[in-house]
Amino acid sequence: MAKRSELLMRWVRDAGRFNFRRRGECRAILRWLDARPGEDILDIGCGDGGYTAQVARRGARVLGIDIHPRWLPFAQRCRGSERCAFVRMDAEKMDLADASFDKVMSLCVIEHFGRDEAVLAHAARVLRPGGRLVFSADSLSNPGISERERERHRRRYAVNSFYTKESVSPKLARAGFVAERMCYILHRPVDLFLARLSWRLEDLPGWLIPLRVLGVILIWAAWAAALPFPGDEAKARGGLTLLVQARKK
Repeated sequence: MAKRSELLMRWVRDAGRFNFRRRGECRAILRWLDARPGEDILDIGCGDGGYTAQVARRGARVLGIDIHPRWLPFAQRCRGSERCAFVRMDAEKMDLADASFDKVMSLCVIEHFGRDEAVLAHAARVLRPGGRLVFSADSLSNPGISERERERHRRRYAVNSFYTKESVSPKLARAGFVAERMCYILHRPVDLFLARLSWRLEDLPGWLIPLRVLGVILIWAAWAAALPFPGDEAKARGGLTLLVQARKK
């Protein structure tokens, strides 16, 4: 029974990788991270460890931390390796040695913390001088998105802070970072249209999970067919997600 439950968790999680809202941000953040052999990297809010393990396969030593009671044990059982470890830890009270990592990554997690600036301060503390921080965060700053949609998203996904370029810059500075680049993704009207469809799918009852998974895949296919031209993100003034790269002073 436990094995069947684990297989179901893996299937649901793997199917979730077709969620177009996650696909674009994760691909971009891993590219910005530019993990290299021998580097020590921290993944804050690692979830099931799928992306943590991807970074480890590039030759880096990676530590994933999370407090999720469901996904972290799965990561420890199924993703752990010689270069990839997982520890249960509250990122707001990070108990890790100073200057012990070359890079820190976090994928769409920081907006959920009640004390996000404490997390940023810890990230700066555990980084070596000149170390890199890359993360993504919910923004929902698209032109045309309603305050009602933002509030519903906040309640549904337990979002404490929506991030914009203007709001994140002083937070980075206070934590001891210099922003190197930021951009919005999922900023086009078609992205918002597809996001609204995906939100409706997520409202479906549990017994319709197969239909929801099929819908997620179809939406991903539609998004992939309408990918923006390179450089479009640099011109965007808002988007569903904000990507950030910063350097420790």
